[in-house]
Amino acid sequence: FDRIKRYRWYIGADGLYATGNIKGHNARRRTLNSDLTDIIVEIRGGYTLRDKTARRHIYTPFVGYGYFHETNDFHSPSPIPYTFTDTFDYLVCGFLSGFNFTPLLSMGLNFKMKFMHDGKSKISDDPAYDDVTLTMNNELQLRLDIPVTYCFCRFQSSLTPFYEYRHFGGREGFPFNYIDTKFRLIGARLDLAYRF
Repeated sequence: FDRIKRYRWYIGADGLYATGNIKGHNARRRTLNSDLTDIIVEIRGGYTLRDKTARRHIYTPFVGYGYFHETNDFHSPSPIPYTFTDTFDYLVCGFLSGFNFTPLLSMGLNFKMKFMHDGKSKISDDPAYDDVTLTMNNELQLRLDIPVTYCFCRFQSSLTPFYEYRHFGGREGFPFNYIDTKFRLIGARLDLAYRF
């Protein structure tokens, strides 16, 4: 949900769910394979600036609050078939922007910085140890979206390429250290929206 009106307060909210398979390597170059599931809830508030020209540029700076929940379930050929459940609250700031090429076609640039708070990682399903919860260092996370939007009647369709950088900071702890973890996600999203 996004409420964007010229020279008005902005209100935005997201409820996101995504799942898929990822592959990679650990520090010893051993193959990792896992099913990754994300649940993210976020609310935002800001103010929209929009010029009165025919092109109608918009710029909406915002701040907000969110909750992140990620399950990373490792399986063969990963060395150990355990499950990480990472959770944290975060503060977010950034902006939405857009430029209308025509009354029907527009393009934007949206940017977010997320500031983690109280990051925790629960490790379960390890055959050698009981479940344990580790503390991770709070690191900055970034997201960049470039939506291309076509409007018809009160509907709009958007194709949005995106880049997201997630950093869960390493931290010494008992009985294990939390290993520094980084994700770089690149993809595209197709949205259909109704404007009211």
